[in-house]
Amino acid sequence: MPSNKTSKRKKSPYFIGRVLTHWLALESRKMLLEESFSFVDGKGIKWTAPAGSIIDGASIPRIFWYCIGSPFNGHYRRASVIHDVYCVTKSRPHKQVHRMFYDAIRADGVSKSKAKAMYIALKIGAPRWKNYQEKRKGI
Repeated sequence: MPSNKTSKRKKSPYFIGRVLTHWLALESRKMLLEESFSFVDGKGIKWTAPAGSIIDGASIPRIFWYCIGSPFNGHYRRASVIHDVYCVTKSRPHKQVHRMFYDAIRADGVSKSKAKAMYIALKIGAPRWKNYQEKRKGI
């Protein structure tokens, strides 16, 4: 007999668009995002870094660069862009933002063990905020 229950299967996470940036001349380590770029997580939630966002790779605390890698290298670059934007806008709770980073790097091919290490590094060194601002237009 067919079931009337709807399936709540987790969807495969994916990225939309490409990361197109240019370095800012007067700011070391900062880049301007030239096109909007998004990640859709397994729950179907869309995370967007709008064009014009300034990113700096601060998602990965500098102290961990030696063992994990710098923010502009590896299979976590795209996740770093989205994470940077939400750490600045604080438009979603920090726990969700940091978890999105984990999900995004896994979707981009980072091994489970390295992804866990990076997630722990975020929990230690990434920004946290108690109150978050309501969703802003374009994010």
